[in-house]
Amino acid sequence: MCGIIGCVSEKDCYGALYDGLKRLEYRGYDSAGIAVLDRELRIFKKKGGVSNLSAFYARGGTGIGHTRWATHGAPSDANAHPHRAGKIALVHNGIVENFAALRAELEGEGERFFSDTDSEIIAKLVSRAYRGDLLAAVQSALLRVEGSYAVAVIAEDRPGELVAAKRKSPLVAGKGSAGLFVCSDIPALAGTAEYIAQAEDGELIRIADGEIEFFDGALHPVPKTFFRPQEELRALSVAGGGYFMRAEIAEIPRALRDTLAALREKDFAPCARALRAAQRVFAVACGTAYHSALVFADIVEKEAGIPVLCHTAGEFRYRAPVLGTGDVLVAVSQSGETADTLEAARLARARGAYVIAVTNIGCSSLASLADFLLVMRAGAEIAVAATKSYNCQLLCLYYLAGQMLFFKEERLPSWWGSLERLPAAAEASFGCFAEVDRLADRLHGARAMYYLGRGLDLCTAREGALKVKEIARVFAEGYAAGELKHGSLALIEDHFPVVCISTGASLAKKSENALAEVKSRGGYCALFSQYPQVLQESCADAKCLLPALPEPLMPAVAVIPLQYFAYKMCLERGFDPDKPRNLAKSVTVE
Repeated sequence: MCGIIGCVSEKDCYGALYDGLKRLEYRGYDSAGIAVLDRELRIFKKKGGVSNLSAFYARGGTGIGHTRWATHGAPSDANAHPHRAGKIALVHNGIVENFAALRAELEGEGERFFSDTDSEIIAKLVSRAYRGDLLAAVQSALLRVEGSYAVAVIAEDRPGELVAAKRKSPLVAGKGSAGLFVCSDIPALAGTAEYIAQAEDGELIRIADGEIEFFDGALHPVPKTFFRPQEELRALSVAGGGYFMRAEIAEIPRALRDTLAALREKDFAPCARALRAAQRVFAVACGTAYHSALVFADIVEKEAGIPVLCHTAGEFRYRAPVLGTGDVLVAVSQSGETADTLEAARLARARGAYVIAVTNIGCSSLASLADFLLVMRAGAEIAVAATKSYNCQLLCLYYLAGQMLFFKEERLPSWWGSLERLPAAAEASFGCFAEVDRLADRLHGARAMYYLGRGLDLCTAREGALKVKEIARVFAEGYAAGELKHGSLALIEDHFPVVCISTGASLAKKSENALAEVKSRGGYCALFSQYPQVLQESCADAKCLLPALPEPLMPAVAVIPLQYFAYKMCLERGFDPDKPRNLAKSVTVE
């Protein structure tokens, strides 16, 4: 979602802020802005990309920057951050839930607003409370705010000082040779800040006199330990006008190897009692991560006979879930900052359940909530649409499922030894890309398409459909192949495209029946399978042979050509695969 950065430096900070905003672009944004303080407060903000700010420059060692993802108010120059009120400039990530009431109150007292945002309200509240003590003013203003926030604030008469605060939105502080920083994103500071510390909910940060201080909500000092950010969180570079998504697909074998090495070194003994005693397991996630959770649920139920209730995190706590002591909740989030997943984990902890987190960021909010943590080693993922992180989530969940079976029945699943083959199989799947290129050339004009699968292949179908929706803007639906005749077959007509994943031998003929139904009505069929005979006997128009692994592991390989297909469809349709319309990488608001 929105990205914020703040800097206090002995040098001019504009360049550091601009570079930080460029690193934050992957979070998703529709406008950007910078405020710099020297003798006076200067603000530059524009609708559109961060590059729009390159035409401006201001000298000064204190500043804040922002990339906005619109919630209240359409994308515009006026709604872009930073917002100014009197001597105060502020950037905000989050949502003010009592926005309407506060705005009506302030307007009734004569305040004039220059934007449609909820964030400007916080700036007004800080300005009203400010009497020379910026920390106290921010604390006082935020007492009136309901909802989520990470804010960074500077005052025109306080050069060299910056105050930040957080509730349910990520915020970190960092120290580096370029200055002292606050930022909404650890990867965005990797390479800039040599040491980082994370703020907890309700805490405030003050940068002044060359120091970073943390305070609780009552302004009592909070001791913090600064740590070095993980080297692997530094972003890939893409040369020659390439795209991060393509580079990140190419990174999948490396990411799987590194993740597997980390899992082999992980001691699962601390969670043994919880896994052994678990009567029920809940799995919660959003978007792509939810599809990995569906695979986990299927495998655990088949292998260990433990019921796994899989939910989208945004719906989980509103269902009044029946969970408590003795239950296990597995929460999956690439960033570890997904707001709905965090709330599900908090609910589970409050009910006494044991929380296991799977994330790419070991120092994230989700990591701090968990009783047990599995950190994938995907490395920084800049493209908004998840690719390599999905494959690594699956690997972590395979490993967790295997450990669950071991602690329950003192045995490992039959496919356990094949996990080491997964990176090589992922690399071999790149051999499908030539066929996928031809498929994208043929189908790029499609207005809609189905992805079909059964069993674990249905999870892959759903992820494939999500990818092509996200970046190629083609309506797509991942559908159970056996359900096609129960309504959706009505949409099949001449040349309607259907992609089928068929990696389960026992269900292959049933999936083929669905393709025959499509073909008889004029549809165009593409089939992906690791079984040559399945492809040979199929009526599909396009066929692609996948590398072979034990069937439970195939979702981590079968998805790769579908990720690449979405990428190619996106390019064919003239869009930017790294920055899909209306979407953000890290969804930090509900």
